[in-house]
Amino acid sequence: MKKVKKYLSMILAGILVTGLLTACSSGKTEVATAGDTAGTSSTPDATASNDTTKDSGDSVQELNLRATAFGNNYDVQDMGWRWMMAECYEGLLRDVGGADGDKFELAGAESIDVSEDGLTYTFHLRQNAKWSDGKPVTANDYKYGWDRLLDPNKGYSYAAFIFNVVGAEEYYNGKGSLDDVAIKALDDYTFEVKLKVADPTFESKLVATPLYPTRQDIAEAAGDNWGKDWKLSVYNGPYILSDLVEDNKMVWTKNPNYWDAANVKLEKVNWFDIAEDATAATMFDNGQLDVINGSGDYLKKYDEEASAGKIQSLSTQYPGTVMLGYEFKNGGESGLMKNVNIRKAISYSINRDEMVGAVYGRYTPAYGLIAPAITFNEKSYRAQTEEPISAEYKEYAGDKAKLQELFQKGLDELGVKTPISDVKIVLLTSGSSTQNQTEREYLKQSIEQNLGIKVELNTVGDSSLFTSERDAFHFDIMITGWWSDYNDPLDYLDIFRTGVYHSYGLYSNKDYDALLDSLTGLKDTTKRFEVYQQLENKLLLEDCAAAPLYYSDNHFYIQNWVKDFNTSSFGASQEVYHTSISGK
Repeated sequence: MKKVKKYLSMILAGILVTGLLTACSSGKTEVATAGDTAGTSSTPDATASNDTTKDSGDSVQELNLRATAFGNNYDVQDMGWRWMMAECYEGLLRDVGGADGDKFELAGAESIDVSEDGLTYTFHLRQNAKWSDGKPVTANDYKYGWDRLLDPNKGYSYAAFIFNVVGAEEYYNGKGSLDDVAIKALDDYTFEVKLKVADPTFESKLVATPLYPTRQDIAEAAGDNWGKDWKLSVYNGPYILSDLVEDNKMVWTKNPNYWDAANVKLEKVNWFDIAEDATAATMFDNGQLDVINGSGDYLKKYDEEASAGKIQSLSTQYPGTVMLGYEFKNGGESGLMKNVNIRKAISYSINRDEMVGAVYGRYTPAYGLIAPAITFNEKSYRAQTEEPISAEYKEYAGDKAKLQELFQKGLDELGVKTPISDVKIVLLTSGSSTQNQTEREYLKQSIEQNLGIKVELNTVGDSSLFTSERDAFHFDIMITGWWSDYNDPLDYLDIFRTGVYHSYGLYSNKDYDALLDSLTGLKDTTKRFEVYQQLENKLLLEDCAAAPLYYSDNHFYIQNWVKDFNTSSFGASQEVYHTSISGK
């Protein structure tokens, strides 16, 4: 066995810049000890040499933050609430953002051994790690959590994360026994996992909440209420969820039993459910909120305040891509979405640069699927290969005649005699905010004006209604997206595998699936990179399986009395583990 000290390729999302700028540089390959905060967090750029805020040892260590929804899922294996779970719970590793990008810190694991063939991982757990009720966090808690993830009766969607573990996929599919799954608690503080084939993406998945530990006695006592009633939970992270008023306020308090409690400065974190940006901005201006994620017209206002040193700013890329999805099962309500030229005409009718400026005032126009925040070989994947549809998009962009000719070509190929002016397609969207409304109206107007067709809006109020309409195939196109769960291009590409996700219109291509399969056990990074390129090109350029619109980012603005606030890409989006209040 060899001791692993530096082995993870890290995402670089936590680049600190002022104002609207986002930047991209190499991430660090590093695993640090979480208790050693040197180099693991950073103070946002206040551009504030004129900041005269005095440090004060007697500041109340209480932070006020905004959420737009609290969710109702407290089951870590279900991945339902990552931004909360990554602070109140803890896995083997922790994703923490800093000035040099995100890095993985050793968290529940004190050290990790990997066999020379890359098949056996041995995690040596911290013997001082405890749950919030004072009981030790043991290897059996990790084993139970991973076994639970694979339980075929529970049907967790993230079980596939560990299908490469010996016996795991067979057990999940009802063709094997749990006893044959190579997930073992060798003793109270030694957790061992054996893989079928070496997997370059495995380590990146270890920060994902489905691989967090779960207390067997607590979960089984809760029964069907596990994950639904927050009062039944116990926590092993820096904070405890201590109070919740639905659609109003959530409170975290410091976990006194956390193994690194000495380095947790905040005594309380208050989350307020605030739907409207204007309300949140007013509360931030009045000092009632300590942090705000800016958008639209507020970006300019807060950039100016940050430049003047009145507040701090923190801008980062984020591993998310928003896109239009197509309905492949029936070809949509119109029956037209089965044709690639019609799909391309719709995609190319949308001016991404204009859209991000007019609708959002932020984000980066997308002509590829994989976001710039995703790294490969410690560099942004996006910086190493051009976006697949960029060149072809430019051939059509803004040219109504060419776009309509492309659309008509698709109609001819389908044998449809309906004039373009009589064609109607249905756009499925959700949300009632001003930005939601502006977004769908922009898309409707762009497609109608450039293609000469009609777009009917199927607008629903929330995500559950959206899912119902999507699953009933009441759409031709829909606004969808993917926010990556681990730092590798594969996490984007695998969502389009046949049968994996309903969210992307039931796209299916056997050649695409075969390319994905060729990556199994492939450790050669040059060859993996080439396959990733082929997959993204086939998906977007050849098949137009989706129409990428923009890549996500974060623009946080922070009161000057907040110190060491960070963001992470695969853990808590607002990372407050090392945050403190000084001089308020």
